[in-house]
Amino acid sequence: MRSKQRPRPSSTQCIGAILALGIVCILLSTFKTDVPTARHEQLGSQVAETVDRAETRYNPYTRKSKNRLAIIIPYLPDADGAPTFPPYFDLFTTSAAGSADKIDFLIFHCFVPPSLMPNEDALPANVKLIDMNEDSKKCGLSRLFTRVTDERQKNNEMKITLEKLTGMLSTQIIDYPYILVEYKPAFGHIFADYIEDYSHWGYSDLDVVFGDVTRWIDDDEWNGYDIVTYGFGDQDRLYLRGQFTFHRNDPMYINQIWRHCRYLSKMDVRYATKHIKFESAEGCYSQAVISRKDIKVKWAVKAFTDVGEKSPIYTQGVYLSFGSPPSLTSSISYHPKSVLYTASSVETGASLLRLSSMWFEDKSKHPKYLERKLPIQKLVGERTQVETYRMLQNKGVKVDEEIKCMYWAPATYQLDICTVEGNVASDDVITLEHGVLYKQKFQERQNKLFPDGIKSFPFFHFQEWKRVYRRTELLPVQNARRSSHGLVVTKEGVLPMLSISPSKVWNFKSTTLASAWVNSDTGASLTKPSSNQFCLTSAPKTYPKGATLCELAAAWPQPEANKTINFDSTYLASVNILRQFRGGTKVRGDKAKSSTWWDTKHIDANGDVTLALTVQISEHHMMDKETLKGMLAAADSNIFAWGTAQPCVLLIYLQSEKRDVHFTSSVQLIKEIFGHDGLHLKNTLVAIVDAYEPSASRKALLNMATSAAPTRWVVSGIEVERGLILSSEASVYAARQAKAYSDLPGHAFVLPQFASNRDAEDRSSYDGRLIFDSIGAELLPSIRDLKSMTSNLAIYDCVACSGDDANDEDDDAVKEKPGSSSSEERSAEQQLEDLWWDMSIAEVYGTAGGFKGDAKTS
Repeated sequence: MRSKQRPRPSSTQCIGAILALGIVCILLSTFKTDVPTARHEQLGSQVAETVDRAETRYNPYTRKSKNRLAIIIPYLPDADGAPTFPPYFDLFTTSAAGSADKIDFLIFHCFVPPSLMPNEDALPANVKLIDMNEDSKKCGLSRLFTRVTDERQKNNEMKITLEKLTGMLSTQIIDYPYILVEYKPAFGHIFADYIEDYSHWGYSDLDVVFGDVTRWIDDDEWNGYDIVTYGFGDQDRLYLRGQFTFHRNDPMYINQIWRHCRYLSKMDVRYATKHIKFESAEGCYSQAVISRKDIKVKWAVKAFTDVGEKSPIYTQGVYLSFGSPPSLTSSISYHPKSVLYTASSVETGASLLRLSSMWFEDKSKHPKYLERKLPIQKLVGERTQVETYRMLQNKGVKVDEEIKCMYWAPATYQLDICTVEGNVASDDVITLEHGVLYKQKFQERQNKLFPDGIKSFPFFHFQEWKRVYRRTELLPVQNARRSSHGLVVTKEGVLPMLSISPSKVWNFKSTTLASAWVNSDTGASLTKPSSNQFCLTSAPKTYPKGATLCELAAAWPQPEANKTINFDSTYLASVNILRQFRGGTKVRGDKAKSSTWWDTKHIDANGDVTLALTVQISEHHMMDKETLKGMLAAADSNIFAWGTAQPCVLLIYLQSEKRDVHFTSSVQLIKEIFGHDGLHLKNTLVAIVDAYEPSASRKALLNMATSAAPTRWVVSGIEVERGLILSSEASVYAARQAKAYSDLPGHAFVLPQFASNRDAEDRSSYDGRLIFDSIGAELLPSIRDLKSMTSNLAIYDCVACSGDDANDEDDDAVKEKPGSSSSEERSAEQQLEDLWWDMSIAEVYGTAGGFKGDAKTS
């Protein structure tokens, strides 16, 4: 028997059902039926009543159409340091570019002068610098932060006036910028005007390297939780991590949870007292969140840090890969990438050397990484409840009131934040749902996600390494995305990541006007100097051990600015450019010539080599004119020895504490020696740095001189004060080395100062000849011991040479070099070096005669 089928509804019935549904919706709207709102009773009766009145028809769980996160970071430089962003700022911004698809970084700053501001054109589009300066002594952040007292202002409950509170807070954040972290929980309220278009907001710090963060944020973290925080495996302490915590942007509720913390909501009471004590936001705010019964919170284990010297990062470093460069076809749709990884253990460190820096783009080996919706971590096992010591106490169990698992948070919050010992493991994910804490084990997916022996993570917090970082140790970060595959971050600094696949190197040839290599190293170009700030003198900090504080800094002035720049800040030395390239380069579209930093027509940015020299002149030297003349003559001799074809930078540090007659006469002498238009100074930049300190860091001066170099290659380290002068052939050796390495990645090579004896009168007795391994290195093993390149040529040729039995009388006609043996007595290696020398002399000086005008070899 055939079963009876239910008849299909007619089109008339469908239309009727739709109309009925519409009528119901209209009736509901007429009677103003509200969507249920979140409960606010745990915010306190006054706050709850206020918020409830303000949100009559507000639905706090309505999602924005597109998930986008705003990370808020306020910044002020240390009061006793240089007025600039920290040395690792470029590392932060370079890594942040990889999250541009879903994350913006809003950096609110004060008291960084325009001359020391980063070049905003070079910043990633998702890093936004917001100037909060009101004038030279006032920061607008203090006025914004007083928004936390808005309810007390409204109810006329302020213990001190708003203006007085603003002034006191302004003084506090200027003297102690670190207290800015106290306000992290209230950022969603304080910066509400800036985050209206974001679905989420969060906070982080500048001492963080970001990887592929959006690949690690799971869909349930975007849409299923109100607050998410990433920890390091220490989630037995239930605090919201200051390095990375983000919230659903709910102005009426989630963004108001901080009001539980009286040090914020009653800030006026706190500042009315004589003693203001710092309070970590991670204590009070975490307690406020844990006590909620109508929000969902997740403590995930995804972060990575430099704490713990047994970590593989201390032996292998942290790798930050940028992936493949954009191609002509993908340049429009290209999104920058940042992927962080290191060895999973010290034993597997060798695997990093064999691993392609673009491993995460390999669809055949790691297809699961490319599945952006697939969570990297998966939950396994049973979900069970977690107890804190407060929960035990509420059950009548006697607990130690002095329990403390967070040394930086007040004891008041410890019972709520500390889980019962042994209750939570490092591989547990903790969640808060309906006021109940749960834990569940997690595992990272292994098969076809990450390479064997490799560990990846969304960000790396270098809270220890930052204390000893110097700006020059991080120079490879600048414009790194234009010149390398990525970076290797170590405790000692940052190195460019070199590829095991030469065909995919991000190469830049010397045909470009401005060298990408120079721009990568220093931020400079042929037409514009570096904007870096260099620390000339520093003093040790009391804590931590080994860290220092910059006391005197200097920076190159820009070409369009006055040549003499006297900064308002006492921390910045005056820099006066005595001589530089006088001319201009016509820019397409401009009728006039624009000023240039170097002679762009005659400098090969990738092939030439710059000589960087420094001289330090103290008050003692100024009073001894003969000593002063000798030092300046040594510098001038080095420039002369370098020749006119290659550029040179001379940086003279002058102590100017007493601007007396000795100082004035010394400046005049410097101008007489280097201010003229001598031929050997044609391609030389000379600058005077004067400051009150008797001396400056020699390394810092060399780094500053190097940063002004218009070429990829630089020779530095000549101790001019000791009278050291380069040999006349140093420039030649440098040029040949640069040519040999021009197509290879990398930034440095060593050039011995006194490696050659070619200036000696008698070279025939010299046996210890030196030939650089980059020139014909592959030929040397086969010819090193041969007497002549022509004595037995048949060994290397399949056709025997004719004339082997010829008369040797023609040999008498061979002209021997003066002071040298005949070709038959000279080894092939010696002849090869002579040929190399002749070619080098001709290329650098335009003639084989070099300085003396006569060829040393024929």
